[in-house]
Amino acid sequence: MSDVNSYKYQQTHDQKLRESVCVAATVKVLAFDKAKMTVNVQPLSKHLEHGKFESQPPILRVPVACTRLGGYLYRPWVKVGDVGVVVYLDHDLDSTVTGGKEADPLTERNHSTSDAIFIGGIVSGSYAVSGLPDDCHVIAKEDGSIYLAVMGDKVSIKGDLFVDGKITATGDVLAENRVSGAHHTHPGDSGGVTGQPM
Repeated sequence: MSDVNSYKYQQTHDQKLRESVCVAATVKVLAFDKAKMTVNVQPLSKHLEHGKFESQPPILRVPVACTRLGGYLYRPWVKVGDVGVVVYLDHDLDSTVTGGKEADPLTERNHSTSDAIFIGGIVSGSYAVSGLPDDCHVIAKEDGSIYLAVMGDKVSIKGDLFVDGKITATGDVLAENRVSGAHHTHPGDSGGVTGQPM
């Protein structure tokens, strides 16, 4: 084989190898299991098969990445139709994700769609973020009608607040920015006003 043909063969081989490695993909959520924290997803990018672009098969029971550390959990809520990203792990995830500890891979899979992790939603389509305060970390509804914002000097909440438990405040509690919970008074039955809360 000539050097030119050998070089072309190596280029073709390397290209095919690159095409066969799964790294990450944009996907749409088909189903969400809130108890197991898994999703079924449909890759959105078609792949070339025999000179024709074809839809990729769905990827089932993909673990959802979330923050779970130190006995605390931040659980995202995923809905059918959400667009997100999956990454494909270097090795078989079965033993490590199930057991949560160092283990030998159960198979020789590398960068397989069977070893995908859903790492969260992305802003896609024509949606634009609006109605939310700037320069803060926010948990909110998409339309900005309800949010919890952690700012540099305070926490701001917009929306009705339901508390299942007691509320303890070390400072004053103001209603409508003017009525003090610690220092308010009421009109007395026989004229005058009551004293402040004890």
